[in-house]
Amino acid sequence: MVDVRLFQPSAMPIDRSPPLPARLPERRDLTSGLNLVQAADHNLRVTLEALRRVGQMTQLDLAQLTGLTVPGIANILRRLTGEGLIETGKTARAHHFAIRPGSAVAIGVDLAGERARLIAIDLAGTPLFAEEGPDASEAPAETAAWIRRAISRLSQAAPAGRLFGIGLTAGPQAEAIKTALSPYRAIIERDTVAAAIGERQFGTATADDSFVFTLLGASVSASMIIGGTVFDGAEHKAGRVGLMRTGRDGRILDEVAAIDRLASHDIASPEVLKWLDDAAEHLTDMIIAMSAFIGPRLIVVGGRVPPSLLEALAARLRVLRQSRMIDPTHPFWLPEIRCSSLAEQGPALGLAAIPFLDILLPDMRRPFQLRQSFSADRGHAAASVSAGRGRPLPA
Repeated sequence: MVDVRLFQPSAMPIDRSPPLPARLPERRDLTSGLNLVQAADHNLRVTLEALRRVGQMTQLDLAQLTGLTVPGIANILRRLTGEGLIETGKTARAHHFAIRPGSAVAIGVDLAGERARLIAIDLAGTPLFAEEGPDASEAPAETAAWIRRAISRLSQAAPAGRLFGIGLTAGPQAEAIKTALSPYRAIIERDTVAAAIGERQFGTATADDSFVFTLLGASVSASMIIGGTVFDGAEHKAGRVGLMRTGRDGRILDEVAAIDRLASHDIASPEVLKWLDDAAEHLTDMIIAMSAFIGPRLIVVGGRVPPSLLEALAARLRVLRQSRMIDPTHPFWLPEIRCSSLAEQGPALGLAAIPFLDILLPDMRRPFQLRQSFSADRGHAAASVSAGRGRPLPA
């Protein structure tokens, strides 16, 4: 019988140093009602996620961490080894397994800034290269050609790799760029969701964390990760905080805190100092409103601006957080506030992770469900890999 449990605490400690990181969340509702093909795909994704987060592990370690049986893990590892996604090694203790560097690769392209940003990573999350390209708002064909050149460059960075997809920022030109990239697989996602995914996959947030990512750009938007899963709201309306009225003057948040209101990013200039003070005051009201309802552990502030500017804003937010918590008319508790640990690359890194989430790893954008092609497949437990093996890189 297939064991479909998610990561659960082990009954016995693993003799391992350093200790294993926090488990992925136990959410039994995500696995209820799965047929054998769906459960097998789910178990494969969970096993790859364990190897991605922890690194090299033995079969016993994987079984204890995931809650799957040792024979079940052995079958999954055999299939993943056959697909070339993991490699084996041997120590004095036992055989160990790890994700093969460069075996599966993906590209993330952030189209929303002044210039497009591209980053290529492998399944383990190792960056292969990053570069800037043209303004995507004006020439989708030129942007698609630039991405194709990056795909060709991947054949040198990961000669044995397979391209599992390209993540693109949602926007006016995204569909045209996606069409121009055919037959390569492209997935379009909002930049706020992508930034939050990047922070959760590669940043300081833990696997089962609840946090809000506030992205500062032409408008202020937020993405909520609740218990390790994206909360998108009805018709993707969650997180449109830029339309809130905040501050003592009741101004719309976008009118105060949007980054495009700044002529420069020099934190020594009077204009930027005034923006920092005003933005911090109004963003604090937004943080209070969100915290009262969803109680996140962490507020992450990010944007396509220099880290020094974000650090200055976060410092002011932390001061205001402390003063509001001791005010008798305000909440006694507010979440921790941090800058994004990924700086300006956050959205692009999240976009690069999305093709892997779509095919190989647990997908935090929705409760566990398989695409129609998976449900129709009556094959073995490598259904997800077989349904999307990735395209060979050009020679």
